[in-house]
Formats: sequence, C-alpha cells, structure tokens
Amino acid sequence: MSDTARSLVIRILDRIIEIRSFGEQASSLLETSYGHLRVPEETANLVYSIEDTTDSGLLIRRQTALIQVPRAAEVLPYFDDDLVVQLQILRPDLFFQHAAVVVLDERAFLFPAPRGHGKSTLAWALLQHGLRYSSDELGPIDPTAMTVAPYSRAICLKQAPSPPYEAPTEFVYNHLALHLPVACLAQPPITEPVPLAGVFFPRFDPASEKPQVQAIGTAAAAARLYSNALNPLAHPGSGLDAAVAIAAKIPCYELTSSSLPATCTMVLEIMNSGI
Repeated sequence: MSDTARSLVIRILDRIIEIRSFGEQASSLLETSYGHLRVPEETANLVYSIEDTTDSGLLIRRQTALIQVPRAAEVLPYFDDDLVVQLQILRPDLFFQHAAVVVLDERAFLFPAPRGHGKSTLAWALLQHGLRYSSDELGPIDPTAMTVAPYSRAICLKQAPSPPYEAPTEFVYNHLALHLPVACLAQPPITEPVPLAGVFFPRFDPASEKPQVQAIGTAAAAARLYSNALNPLAHPGSGLDAAVAIAAKIPCYELTSSSLPATCTMVLEIMNSGI
C-alpha cells in the first residue's frame, strides 16, 4: 500500500463525502466517476478509505465497516452500492427510486426499473437529443416539493450502445461495464433539484417491432414506484404514502422499448406534449 493517500472530497445530495484512496488505479476510476463533483475540503459527513491489499484486490473502509473488492478494476460497483445505501441514511427525507433521470426544459423525467431493463442506455440515448443528465441509477425524490435531486456519477452501461448512440472515446472500461464521464456530455449535468414532470416505467423487449407507451392509473403507478423504492420504511405508511402521492400528481407511463431511435422519438413526443 502506498504511504500517500489521494483525497477526493465531493458533494452529493448536499452531503460531503471524502474518499481517501491509496491506489493509483482506484483513484483514477473514482476521479472518472465522481471528480466533477469535487468541492473544497469541508468537514465530511462520510469518510471512505480505499487501500490496496497484498493481492490484486482492494479494501474499502467506512468507519468500522470493511468491504472486500476482489480486483482493483471493480472498485466502482462496490463503492457505488455502498454509497447509495449510506446516502439513504444521510437523507431519509428523500424517497429514493432505483431510476434514471433526465431533464428537458427544467422538467425532470424519471425512469424507474430494476437492473437490466435498459434505463441507463435509454438515458444515454436521450441525452444525445439535447436533454440534460441528472442520474442513470438513482432518483431521490422530495415527496413534498415533488422535485428530483441529481446523482450525476459517470453513466454506467453494461454494454456498448448501438448506432447512432455510440459511446465516446473517453469511456473507461472494465469487464463489468463502460463508465462514461460527464465530461463527454454535450451539456453539463444537473446540479440542483428539478420539478418532476413525468414517470416512464421502461422494459426493453428486443422482440418488439416498435416501442409502445401507455398511460397507467394511480394504483398501478404507485405499485411500481413502491417496488422500485430503495428506502420505503423511512417514510410514512412504509413508503406507500409517498408512492401514492407521486402517482396521483405526476403522469405515469408504461414503456416497452425496442430500437433506441424509435423509442427516443416516442418518449420525446410525450415529453414535448407539455405533460
């Protein structure tokens, strides 16, 4: 382990996170994903220490918690997963959705879905149509103000996107995913909460000849929001109250996506309709 730690201090959801990394590879990966969120050193709400071990792996320390990372190249998914949990503890007022979020004309659109449903790839494609990036993984909703706060880490794609939405040359690749730093985006990411204007529940269907979208009612939308919530027990009614409130106020749609260009065209038509 190197004797000198590189310190990265970032602000996420109005909380200060300090990451002390002793390894060059881990430091580089963390800088790629979170470096744009760097702030001057302040008293941290959460401190991580990432250390090389005697083999090719890493050890992530957070207070008394220890997280073993088998290979240094895999530090980001292990770090990301733990950080998301800790942010829920630091911001219990927010209703966290496992979702991508993009912004059009100061209106936020949420894409909640389990992993593997294509929400990150769809978000990346929509950004190529002039939308702005808020998150590809986390939608922290203020259920009172009906706003969505940004979580703009590097965009993480499980596989390279197809034309015309190819990944830029600036991406960082490991055997798990492509990480696209926000520096490669045409516009800077969102930095403040934005009013929530619509919710799309995406499901990628490669067998579908064309994308389909259908408005859904409050009950169905609330059930889906509840199933994609990460911290429901932190909210009244075990999170069901927040899910129902969002579904009752915000237009919600079921989206079956197929080809990316056609799906983007359909989604953009709805967004531009003034919902």
